[in-house]
Parts: sequence; C-alpha cells; structure tokens
Amino acid sequence: MHHAAMPPARPAADFPVRLLAPLPIVVLASGAAIPVLRPVALAVLAAAAVAMAVRGHARTPTGRGWLATLPAAVGLTWAALAGTPMPLPDALHCGDLLSPPTVTRVVQALLVLGTLALVGRIAGDRAALRLRLPADRRVTALAIIAPFVLVPGALWIGPLVARPFFGDVGLGTGDLRALVPAVAFAVANASLEEAAYRGALLGWSTPALGIAGAVLGQAVVFGFAHLGADVSGPAPLLWLGMAASGVVAGLVAVRSRSLLLPFTVHAAFDVPLYYAFACRLTT
Repeated sequence: MHHAAMPPARPAADFPVRLLAPLPIVVLASGAAIPVLRPVALAVLAAAAVAMAVRGHARTPTGRGWLATLPAAVGLTWAALAGTPMPLPDALHCGDLLSPPTVTRVVQALLVLGTLALVGRIAGDRAALRLRLPADRRVTALAIIAPFVLVPGALWIGPLVARPFFGDVGLGTGDLRALVPAVAFAVANASLEEAAYRGALLGWSTPALGIAGAVLGQAVVFGFAHLGADVSGPAPLLWLGMAASGVVAGLVAVRSRSLLLPFTVHAAFDVPLYYAFACRLTT
C-alpha cells in the first residue's frame, strides 16, 4: 500500500522568526505615533541593525527588515528635534529660497538620503528600492505631465481639504518668486518620504512580510508621521487619509517597479504645503 508523501514540516525555529518579522515596523510606528519616542526608536532600530550586520545577517530578510527602517527613523527623529515648521508670522519669507521651511526640509532630505546610501551598501539589493524609470513609457509620460496638472489644482483645492484638520488656510499665491522655494521644498519632501517609505521600508521589508504586509506596514507608519502638533481636527481621520495615500503610492510603486510616478505626484501635492508654511495669509 502506497502512502502519499507528506510535505516536510517547517523547522520550529521558523515560526518565532515569522512572528517577529513585523517588529521593526512596530518599533518605527511607535516612534512615528509618539514623537518624544523617536530618538529612542531610532536607537533601538540602529542597535538591532548593527547587531544583524555584526552577525553577518544584514542581507537576510530579517536583517534587511531592520535596516529598512533606518532612513525613515532618521527623518522622523530630525522632524521631532527640529520641530514642525509652523506658519511664519508674515509672508516676507514667501519668495525666499532660504526660508525656514525649505531649509528644514532640504536638511532632512540630505540626512534621509545619506542614511539610505549608507544602509544600501550594507543591505545590498538596491534593485528593491525601485530607483529606476518605469518599464512602461506611458507611466513615465504620465509622471512628467502630472505636476503641471496637479500643482494648480492642489493650490486651489488644498485650503478646502486642509480646513477640517488645520483650520482656515489662506494661501498667498501672487508672488511668483515663491515657486522656486516651493518647488525646492516639494522635491526635498517627496524625495525623502518616497525613498524612506516606498523605497527602503517597502522594498526591504517585502521578503520578510510579503508584498501586502510591506505595503500596509509602510502606510501605517506614513500615516502616523503626518500627525503633527499643528493638527487641530480629527486626527484619526487624517491618519486614515494619509495611510490610504501611502497604500496607493505603495501599490503604484510595486506595479510600475519605480518610484517616479509616486514621487512626481507627491511633489506636486507638496507645493501647496510650502505656501501654507511661508505664504499664509490667515492663521
């Protein structure tokens, strides 16, 4: 009598590893949700990443899962220490390339991208970051066209969308010089967030969490990262909206195998954010 071959049992040691796979994102999300814990979260994540590297596990799924959190943790810690750029008391800095909001974001972007470059040398698998052009030229064309359509629309509808969460926001858009620092701010902000969340966190967490788990994980952290002290409306609703946008951006990055379209759309929507900080008519 012949018996069907039984599938080999998974080693018992695999189960604790799978249960602990979400731990890096849980630590990062805790820091994102509670700003005072961000330096602590960064220290914990960095210590775990160093331990993985010393033990020769940096390029395993578990090791990359810890390394994946570091760019976002650095950006969140900088934001907590530097403070959220609040609306300036007047619009005198509106057209100033070195206005505080722009300088703060550019420094943050340099720190995050520098961390990503360092961690990338340790983790390997730079292809997982999706820092390439989309294979489909139509996606590239859409990414080029999108900002020219979205920026005017975002400047018009932005105050309406922001009102439930930040109060009345009047944007002074008459000074054309403000477009230069606004674009610099938007490019810096979109670069650091897309590289940290849809690049490192999504790309390097996927082997340990799967695509669905990595997309949801980075979106959860992305949502918490946008709950600042300036939020005066329903924070859970704002978190839900930002997390949903993180899911959409993550799926687009996975589907297109590139960060280009999420980056250009993100940058377009961040232009009004600069105006809210530096060119605000009412507070």
